Amino acid sequence: MVDQSRSSYVEWSAILAGAVLALAFSAVMIQFGTAIGLAVDSPYRTDELTSGGALAIGLWTLWIQVTASMAGGYLAGRLRAPVAVVDAHERETRDGMHGLLTWASGTVAVVVALAVAAAFAALTAHDPEAAKITPQVEQIRHNTAVIFAFVTGATSLVSGVAAWWAATKGGEHRDSPDQHTHFVTFRKK
Repeated sequence: MVDQSRSSYVEWSAILAGAVLALAFSAVMIQFGTAIGLAVDSPYRTDELTSGGALAIGLWTLWIQVTASMAGGYLAGRLRAPVAVVDAHERETRDGMHGLLTWASGTVAVVVALAVAAAFAALTAHDPEAAKITPQVEQIRHNTAVIFAFVTGATSLVSGVAAWWAATKGGEHRDSPDQHTHFVTFRKK
């Protein structure tokens, strides 16, 4: 058990381990999705994207974000050191906060990476066709970008809730006397 006299209950090693797991899982699943056509190179590309394709990409993105957040949150909750004398509500809150911080760390890492990529793309992009874009096409692009941004934000919030929940489950499994290895084990039974 952990000493109650310490000044912070935040365990960054568990949080960062969960964030790294979530980011790695996301990267692998994005690679799989790209291989089977579930990727969008720009929210402005409306010429090749059908409504069914957009729905499939949206569901794939939701599944990746939620699953990665749950995996990272679970790991953070499971790795967080148990505290000696706290009630179940306090334990759940601390585990959940570690899951939420795992989600937040991963989200900030993705935002920074996207900002760097966007800045690089803006510096190197030169589109001679941009002058030929009609106001109607520009409005469609704008509306598509707004919808894309809103759906991405909503998906991120759902992922934060999933990370909280999974971290509380990780904490329950950490503190439980029950054996949970029957779900995932490499040992012979």
